[in-house]
Amino acid sequence: MSEVFKEYLIKQKKSSKDVMAQTGLVLGAVILSIIVFIIGGDFIGPVLIVGIIFGTGFLFNKFSREYEYILTNNELDIDVIYNRNTRKRVLTVDMKKIEVMASIKDERHTSAINKQGLKVINASDNKNEEATYAIITDTEKSGMCKILITPNSTLLNELYKQAPNKVMRKNTYGNAGNKNQ
Repeated sequence: MSEVFKEYLIKQKKSSKDVMAQTGLVLGAVILSIIVFIIGGDFIGPVLIVGIIFGTGFLFNKFSREYEYILTNNELDIDVIYNRNTRKRVLTVDMKKIEVMASIKDERHTSAINKQGLKVINASDNKNEEATYAIITDTEKSGMCKILITPNSTLLNELYKQAPNKVMRKNTYGNAGNKNQ
């Protein structure tokens, strides 16, 4: 068997929750700066305000996320990249140990991908379309969880090759008897 290495980068669209959190962060920073300016005095007030501005900027950058999927043989590594400069490993998925991977719009696997009580790790583009896939697996760090990803067709085909009986590609839906598909 040959070595497999594929990677794919996806930018996550900001959700309405992210936009509200950013708005709250900015408003909180403005209100806190005004209070510090009034109470802080001539020396410590401006120093604290500069700290608030830098802290707000640091937290604000955490809302710009990209996810990189790296498939090496049978392991799928998922990294998050904040503001295009800080990378952090989210988790590693052993493709041989997954229960199922299917599109979130796949009606045949709705019960498996909507299981209650699973920790959800959203590493998708946040559009929640047919191209978004849910991986149900048991991880060492998080236990049983549902991982949302948005792979391109090349990565999806490689994932299918690693676990053909557990990865349900969207081009296999319907017409199950049609071998020309």
